[in-house]
Amino acid sequence: MSVQQRARLRQQRDLPSRALDGGRLQWLVDRDIGAEHVMAYRLTLEPDSSETHVHAGAEEVLYVLEGNGEVRVEAATHAVSPGRAVFVPDGAEHSYVNTGPTPLIIVGAMAPPVDLDDIRPAMPRLDLAGLGSSDIDEATVKPTMMEEARVTPTLMGERSFRVLVSPEVGCRRMTQFTGVIPTGRAPLHAHPHEEAVYILAGTGRLWIEGEPVGELSPGSVVFFPIGVRHTLENTGPEDMKVLGAFSPAGSPEAKLPPSRS
Repeated sequence: MSVQQRARLRQQRDLPSRALDGGRLQWLVDRDIGAEHVMAYRLTLEPDSSETHVHAGAEEVLYVLEGNGEVRVEAATHAVSPGRAVFVPDGAEHSYVNTGPTPLIIVGAMAPPVDLDDIRPAMPRLDLAGLGSSDIDEATVKPTMMEEARVTPTLMGERSFRVLVSPEVGCRRMTQFTGVIPTGRAPLHAHPHEEAVYILAGTGRLWIEGEPVGELSPGSVVFFPIGVRHTLENTGPEDMKVLGAFSPAGSPEAKLPPSRS
């Protein structure tokens, strides 16, 4: 099925969810809205719950919004809490485990998009040192955890961003970042990549091709196809914070030249 490529604004609270054993999953960006390079999800796990699966053909990055737990990728176990990001290599078996007293909430992305039928349950791997996998080349691509607070921000005018996962840590197809937008509106711009953005904090307005198209608040989700001119305006008194993932991988600063009309 062919879906028209255009920017989309969605609200996480309005999206359907799929029940899991001890949690629920929402697809924020997927092929149903025209995504060709990246898809995004929001996963909620209740205390003492876990979710284990594997998918061949896509890399995955995830970011913890709330709660405490573990992300187990093949033989590696990462303790996670808000502000931590994990890279899952293509084909790696991985588990999300809630070890805390409150829900564990994760927002993640996959590149390229995969058919949902290709995401299959997997038996959790025992955490044994030296236990390898036949599905991934562990000599060159390894799971990685990044702590946002330890990443030096890159200034981009009055805005800033922190790259959490990128080709530098082995993620070949996608870049994940957080960004801070102060009050005001930056000029319209377009990127050479497809992007999924999740609003973490603050309020604002989405502009597409010079027109305001909707209001932004925590839980708002924006999908940008390649080449669509846009900007996020912060209309509140406090900084607006965003989580983004885009593919092909590169720099959040990368922009296409202005169109000539």
